[in-house]
Amino acid sequence: MESDDLVEVAPDILRLRLPLDEGIDHVNLYLVRDGAGWLLFDTGVDSADARACWERLLSGPLAGGLTRIVVSHHHPDHLGLARWLRERTGAVVYLRPEERDSAEQTALPTPKAMDACRGYFGLHGMDVDDVTAITGDLLRRFMACDTRFQSQTLEHGEVLHVGRYRFNVLVQGGHSVAQFCLHEPTAGLLLTGDQLLERITPNLSLLPWGDRHPLRHYLASLEQTAALDLRCVLPAHHGEYAGGVARARGLIRHHERALERFRARLLPGMKAMDVANAVYGRRRDVLDRFLALTESLAHLQYLEEQSEIRRGADACWHPRLPKTEGTSTVPS
Repeated sequence: MESDDLVEVAPDILRLRLPLDEGIDHVNLYLVRDGAGWLLFDTGVDSADARACWERLLSGPLAGGLTRIVVSHHHPDHLGLARWLRERTGAVVYLRPEERDSAEQTALPTPKAMDACRGYFGLHGMDVDDVTAITGDLLRRFMACDTRFQSQTLEHGEVLHVGRYRFNVLVQGGHSVAQFCLHEPTAGLLLTGDQLLERITPNLSLLPWGDRHPLRHYLASLEQTAALDLRCVLPAHHGEYAGGVARARGLIRHHERALERFRARLLPGMKAMDVANAVYGRRRDVLDRFLALTESLAHLQYLEEQSEIRRGADACWHPRLPKTEGTSTVPS
């Protein structure tokens, strides 16, 4: 993959694909012609290679510069280079204050925040060594971003005029607390960040910060998205695709099936980590165990909100209704 892979994906819209070192091997950023310059949707991770790529582009095909930067959400492949690009180009940055707060909390900025995070994961059954790895290194190294820059915000329903396009701003929860998506109804375009990926499902995490009801909010966002005219979805990972409405409906069904697995495998007195191991299997990598636990918490909380299960004061989970002998809700 060339780090400066620029491709026109729609009139006056370029896709820039940058490599990633962890997990998915790339992230897609989008540039929309904005007068003599460009509006950038997401920034990529902050790395020496990424900065060098941007220097080449800003001295060449993107010499008109960046006028505005929309950061979809606070994860490092989206927010990571926002400060540097703002200082390099003078572009206005749009970032929801909830996303800024999540980024800052992810860095565990105080001893109190560190202790609270350790207590949270320990309470839910995570091994002590994993808790130490996550709070001592993983969150800061893989997920924290530099937020020391000024930004503006956008509101849900606001119209953003960018060159030939008129984007309706969507603010959606689930994968993150207040993720920006941009919908252009005339062209049927959706700049979706991580919210509507075609080949993978975005992680939904219940953490000590961020979205307090991730699965509920994500399902609501999918219903909202399914009501749009979507002829071309421009996602943060993999390729652009048609069929966004069908994909939104498919993701709703995916989580309905996931809830069935949680119902079936929950036994009285399980900690969330026990449930995660029962549903996903014991993951080999500490990052995968972290994601399995936080996604399990999001699904368990949703079932609790539906009054199907309950959480005790000791953070052990219990079905509200006993399973009928000889029946199973495990999907085939």
